[in-house]
Amino acid sequence: MTVQLSILDPVPIMAGQRPDQALHAAVRLAQCADQLGYHRIWYAEHHIQDAAACPAPAVLVASVAAHTQRIRVGSGGVVLRHHAPWHVAETFGMLGSLYPGRIDLGVASGHGASDDVAARLGGGPIEGRIDALQDALHTLGTQVDAWVLGSSSRSAQTAARLGWYYGSGNVVGDPAPLTQYRREFSALRHARPAVSLAVAVVCAESMPLALHLAASHGAYFSAQGTAPHGAPVPPPDHLPPLGGNALDLYPRLVVGDPATVRAALTALARRYDADELLLLSVLHGAQARIDSYTLIADAMLKVSVPPARIPAQPGGYL
Repeated sequence: MTVQLSILDPVPIMAGQRPDQALHAAVRLAQCADQLGYHRIWYAEHHIQDAAACPAPAVLVASVAAHTQRIRVGSGGVVLRHHAPWHVAETFGMLGSLYPGRIDLGVASGHGASDDVAARLGGGPIEGRIDALQDALHTLGTQVDAWVLGSSSRSAQTAARLGWYYGSGNVVGDPAPLTQYRREFSALRHARPAVSLAVAVVCAESMPLALHLAASHGAYFSAQGTAPHGAPVPPPDHLPPLGGNALDLYPRLVVGDPATVRAALTALARRYDADELLLLSVLHGAQARIDSYTLIADAMLKVSVPPARIPAQPGGYL
């Protein structure tokens, strides 16, 4: 099989950077991804004002689609509990009409916000909302690809029942839920199942440099649970190195030079029988992020992955 490469961008704010600068950097990254041959780029909804600059993915989707030529653009994802399903369907229906064949609607059932911010956003319980969204998409004739995003058996079952594509954030669990998703896929919306596997990755010219840069990634995500409004991506120069070596970090974080990253990503694609890898690379500095995605594209785009399923998590990348 051929594995597509795509990008998941939380639009992180760097230390010393304003939100508007982070948004412009996101557009530039998308333009580079478009030129490099990435299949799609998605934007996550986060309401952590000091850490991420994208509380409204649909707005950024519209801008990025207007500034790129080919790449698919979408939400990864809309936090459905904060939004009326009918309004989501209308919004993405407009995007689909403006940019036909290029818009994805990914939805998630998490929170993406503190309890205080969630209360300010309104919304309510998640139960029943995704079925209401399915009905709205059908009624309005919304022409977008629909994805359920999650990391549990329940989310995979929901995607199968609705006939939606599935974006999995679980790189450490049993592949069985993905096998069940494919087996039980209803084809109510899409004709065939598809799985996109989200993988955190840092790629650089050498392993020591990749491990150095990856310290920013680790510090950024560790800080989000402690600072009320999140924290920006810190520069790596004054951070302690990540503990262990690249194999100790795998598979929660793939780190290395291009050859190492290619081997690790290929192993994950085989293990989970993924149609696509959705890559998340959070580094300090817009150019460092572009360089990481460029090295990965040069090493791996259109790589052919044998379809064997590996029964247990490999101890290495083989």
